[in-house]
Amino acid sequence: MTKKLHFLFLVTLITGISCNAFSQARKYVMIEHFTQASCSPCAQQNPVLENLLKVNRGSVHHVAYHTSWPGVDPMNAYNPTQVADRVTYYGVSGVPDCFMLGNQFHGGPASFTQNMINDAASDPDSLRVLVNETSDGVTRTVHVKVITLNTIPTANYKIRVAVCEQVINYTTPPGSNGEKSFPDVFRKMIPSSSGDVFTPAAVGDTAFFTYTYTLDLTHWDTTRIYSNAFIQNETTKEIINSGSSFDPGWELAPLQNAFVAGLPGDLKTFGFSLINFKKTDDNFRIKVLSDHPNDWSTSFVINGITYMDSVDLPITAKSSLLMNMSVMLGDRPGLGNYTISMKSLSDTSYDPQQLNTYIISEIHELIVNNDGMWGDGLGTYKPSDFQQIYVNALAYAGNADYQAITRIGPLEKGYANNALSTVWNYYFNVSWTFPALTDKSVACFTSELNAGKNLFISGQDVGWDANTSESGGGHETPNVLSFYNNYMDADFLSDGDATNNQLIANPVDSVFGGVGTSPVIAAYGSANFYPDQIQLYNATNVLGYECFYYNTAHSKISGVRSTNRTWKLVYMAPAPEMIGDTTIRRDIIKISHDWFGSTTVGVKTNNGITRDYMSVNFPNPAGNSTTVLLSNIDKDMALEIVDMTGRILINSAVSSGSTQVTLDVQSLSNGLYLYRLVNDGNTLQTRMMQVMH
Repeated sequence: MTKKLHFLFLVTLITGISCNAFSQARKYVMIEHFTQASCSPCAQQNPVLENLLKVNRGSVHHVAYHTSWPGVDPMNAYNPTQVADRVTYYGVSGVPDCFMLGNQFHGGPASFTQNMINDAASDPDSLRVLVNETSDGVTRTVHVKVITLNTIPTANYKIRVAVCEQVINYTTPPGSNGEKSFPDVFRKMIPSSSGDVFTPAAVGDTAFFTYTYTLDLTHWDTTRIYSNAFIQNETTKEIINSGSSFDPGWELAPLQNAFVAGLPGDLKTFGFSLINFKKTDDNFRIKVLSDHPNDWSTSFVINGITYMDSVDLPITAKSSLLMNMSVMLGDRPGLGNYTISMKSLSDTSYDPQQLNTYIISEIHELIVNNDGMWGDGLGTYKPSDFQQIYVNALAYAGNADYQAITRIGPLEKGYANNALSTVWNYYFNVSWTFPALTDKSVACFTSELNAGKNLFISGQDVGWDANTSESGGGHETPNVLSFYNNYMDADFLSDGDATNNQLIANPVDSVFGGVGTSPVIAAYGSANFYPDQIQLYNATNVLGYECFYYNTAHSKISGVRSTNRTWKLVYMAPAPEMIGDTTIRRDIIKISHDWFGSTTVGVKTNNGITRDYMSVNFPNPAGNSTTVLLSNIDKDMALEIVDMTGRILINSAVSSGSTQVTLDVQSLSNGLYLYRLVNDGNTLQTRMMQVMH
């Protein structure tokens, strides 16, 4: 029996399984891909996505819509109307273009990475979509079962089924870009482009849908025809989940959210379902890869047996196993990254299914690398290639112990799961990637800034991308542009040119005025030099300052800083790697860190690790009052505010077990102060605050 025929009857094989036993489903990652056989950028970028698809068989549902422009494409000519319907649905104005899970990510095919796929699948889903097809040789019948495992929000949902051809190969290119092989080509949408209304069944029940279509025996290789069914929110365009007639008969499903916070000494546990839907037993390889501080440890338990990193084990037909992964946090602050995978040992036609999870503990300075496509569309570099610049600068600022690195995808998960309370400063390393900002990332940063946190953001073409519509090649949205104007306090003027080759500090700026001059270099190659020229937007209720220029006449602005007295933000149009003088690039990040008010002195434990007792105060700068979060307060202590001469101005009692203290600072003049936690005359920790009435 061939693979294709086997999975046409998948649902028949799993009939009788109690789906209620599997309380969460795996989210299949659906990528809708707009491309064209006469599009030169498509030929450059499509291989990146196609190579990723080849190692994610059984995890990703990919639909390739071939558009009517820019040239000849017979795959569009077959069904131009329904392709145009999807183009209109998403507002596509150029190719190549991709949408992951509808609204979860929008970018080019070269944007995608394995971690992005893992992250998208890592939160549990409340719907499981099962698809099988039967055929009489002329007509196909598609049976879709949508099982409700948990309540989903009320919304305007539609179900659609995309009929695709697994791969179409030509002996000579059918268009002008040289491509000859085309995966997952869209053939038709059933019941129609507009889909059917989907109303979820009650929890534990199933909604059934049946569709038929006629096989085109003249134009299709019917052995490669299959169906992808997906549930989509018509208001937000989010795809809730999807299923395919080629899905494997097994699943690695998460049971809780993928990003959590912890404290030293905590034991954090993540649960997963290892499910074998098939009618036959199978053997699977389960692996956990850990990347975390060296005094943290990981193990997982299945059937009461503890494993450290991997195990091969059987799962009987129509059954599941519970896997609990535990992480013991040590004293060291950190952000732990874990990849869990499940692979069938008997069916090599499918790749491992993978999930990512994260734990953050006592991190105050978070370096965030952007996800997305490298600016040249070829993946020549990635932001992580330049992250060491930030690491070194923060170490130079005295914050080597409390910094960590993540990506924008996990950051958004941490924000959604309220796991970022200990982070006070973000360093967003956009480098030269697109989209630079998205609705999701600006929602995260807006909320964190409004909570009194701070942001350093830097990258080539951030301004151009935020201010250019999709039809012009950018990713402007109302939310992105509002953030650029009203928080970054920036207004984009031009894309920059070779004359923007000096970085000169504003000598009268009170923060950066003492920084020296540096060349601005073409860090990504001489053909890729676009240092944005910007100006202050002068947003309402925001104090903005010109802090760097490209020329001695101070008419071409390259960097600004802004504050509303709750948050602070530094925006550098050239990325740090474009600042040729390594000392100056380091100093800019270090001075930003210091301006944010992050100076901290902690107490060393017996193993030499600095223990935190106090958070950075918020808001900072403080107005009439400010709050300090506390931890590890095991006896009565005192919190003192002192001026820079050491004179005690305020003394506030702190009771054993306290978790926060609010300080009245109305009596203090504007300026910088230190606040310190004192125990029996010994200072346990000192931090800096700014008061600004």
